[in-house]
Amino acid sequence: MDLEQEDARFYRAADEDKDICIDEVPEAPFALTQKIYDLTKSVSVWSDFLRPHLHPSSIYLLNDTSFKTGRATSNSDEGIWGFPSGSAFFQRDEVEEEVSDRIRLMAESCNSLQGFQVLSNVHDGMGGVCYGVLQHLADEYGSKDSITFATTPSHLAPITLQARTLMQANILQSYTELIKLSSVFIPLNLRKHCWDFQASCVTFPNLVLLENNAYIASSVLAAFIDTASLVYRSRVSPMSLSCVVDFLTPARRNVVGGSLALPLGLSSNQGMLEWLRQGYKPQLVSLSAGCNFTVEPISELLIIRGISPSRLTRADTKLPPGVHYNSASQLYSDFLQECRIPPSERMVTSVSDPLKLSPPFPSIISGSFTEDGFANSFGNVAAAGIIKSAPSEAGLHQSGGMTPLLHDLLTVAEKLDISKVPALLEEGFDKDGWSGVVEDLRTITLNYSLNNVDIDSSDDS
Repeated sequence: MDLEQEDARFYRAADEDKDICIDEVPEAPFALTQKIYDLTKSVSVWSDFLRPHLHPSSIYLLNDTSFKTGRATSNSDEGIWGFPSGSAFFQRDEVEEEVSDRIRLMAESCNSLQGFQVLSNVHDGMGGVCYGVLQHLADEYGSKDSITFATTPSHLAPITLQARTLMQANILQSYTELIKLSSVFIPLNLRKHCWDFQASCVTFPNLVLLENNAYIASSVLAAFIDTASLVYRSRVSPMSLSCVVDFLTPARRNVVGGSLALPLGLSSNQGMLEWLRQGYKPQLVSLSAGCNFTVEPISELLIIRGISPSRLTRADTKLPPGVHYNSASQLYSDFLQECRIPPSERMVTSVSDPLKLSPPFPSIISGSFTEDGFANSFGNVAAAGIIKSAPSEAGLHQSGGMTPLLHDLLTVAEKLDISKVPALLEEGFDKDGWSGVVEDLRTITLNYSLNNVDIDSSDDS
């Protein structure tokens, strides 16, 4: 569905309740689409800046009252609820029935259902809710694939030791259970470690990020998911979800890293081929808790958007006889192959449509860029700093770079003594159940380990 066309169907006069989100710029000479929005202080929940119009039957809202009534206690440290509480909440008859009805409604409306894309936080009880959803999908739609994006917000700053421990336990169990149930599991976190809440955040060459602002930080993850998912949801030659899964999960390794380059960096007066030949390339930044996807790369999917055929080469570019480029994916794939840049198993796809950055997307691009997101070369800077769109690239990577993350998670899980943390016991964690989590996580990590003896020996110690 073209969201802008859909928006146009519902267009009407501006809602006065939303005027608080617009900067007061007297006598601003901009058109309606050029108003400057500053939502950094007013946005509090996802629905405040949601663009698509969703059908009521596709939404099931969990509120505080609903999930707290299913918990062992409502006095958990800093208002955090645990994975077991989330799992128990989903198992309530009315909740599971409502959610399964909505899933069935969506499945029955599909002409050819390929699978499911799942997005969930994993630092609190939503990991348990997601576990319930994935278990339902496995039971009812076992032949269909699922891709799970597991997010840990960068603005989390638990104050007490018990709060930090509860969040870490949630992340550990969520990772373990969701990896087992997902065809592809993609951890997402702007910080360089998924459970170290003081770790530094990743940096982008031309983005200004406020790591403690959920609205701005989430926009980067949204840009990645919107771009990466084009590989299977594009209307132009999409890959089937099963092909995506098979390509990214050799040897039962289904933990996949994500990366993003925003904006792409191409100059407004350059062709893409010229740009690459001059030694430039998209600067992909890892969004998977600092995992280095360049370590022992096995396979990767690259998705480029926003490079039209007219921007592939300059008019004066000389190509070898018989060589002609029709898309950015064809050009970039040939270039990487010619340069013998690993991995050998790589697929590149592209779409001409750029990433749309108009409000409510926050203004986070810094530097001199045109309004369509290309590096400025002629002084044609975007009016009032408004960048409406930008070319970008997202990557999905299977590599040995996921191994350190899993090793670290396993080490923390093995050291955690559930019986000594009251907050964990209150939220439903127990010693026997945790032993199962550790064993499952060890099995997952063992599959990624180059030296399996290290993990086996740690079990004997």
